[in-house]
Amino acid sequence: MPDIIDTLNKREITIFYKDLDQVLRVTTGINKDYGRLDKNLDNYMKDYKKLINLFNKKYPNLNLKFKTTLEELKLDILFKTEKNVKDIFINAASKIIGLKSVGAKNIGTADVADPERFSNEVERIDDKVNISYYDENIGASTILLEFNKKQKKVEIHYNLDTVIEKTSPEFKLIAYYALKDGFKKKIDVFQEGAKFGFLDLLNQEEKKEWVDKFDPHMGE
Repeated sequence: MPDIIDTLNKREITIFYKDLDQVLRVTTGINKDYGRLDKNLDNYMKDYKKLINLFNKKYPNLNLKFKTTLEELKLDILFKTEKNVKDIFINAASKIIGLKSVGAKNIGTADVADPERFSNEVERIDDKVNISYYDENIGASTILLEFNKKQKKVEIHYNLDTVIEKTSPEFKLIAYYALKDGFKKKIDVFQEGAKFGFLDLLNQEEKKEWVDKFDPHMGE
């Protein structure tokens, strides 16, 4: 069975990857300034809200929501097209290559090697599920999905380091929902995010890596 990411257009995956990565980069940059109470924070937040709205318009199957506390800014990634956690598991997450185990409450409760126990555990999925994967090329990884009662949508509790890796189950799941029903290609999330800069937060080696990574002509 092909990996779920293989059902998508490769060029569209690249576009989505750049947009998601850009939004998360900007979120990280603002969060650093947020903690320092930067004098430009109000302007950043106004433009940041615009960036998030553009992303949500471009990829209508997803819903990014940011929230702030006294110490930090946090960005939630939610799915709009599935009503519950189980549907996302059955329709998408279970089709990502390397599926190893599932747990309705805890990690690793039922392994795919035990079909009966695995099937019973899937039936127990309610408002939360822990999904484990293993791939010999990238190792072990997990996805945690949970129904966000406030937003009334399913949320993925992502890891910032792995969600922007194209081989990670987290990225594959998010990209699948972002692209499977099409998206508004004329909306330019990448360039809107590039206006924020934040290169001053990086050392020279990191700065070169960001510039190369976010070159809009890369990967085309």
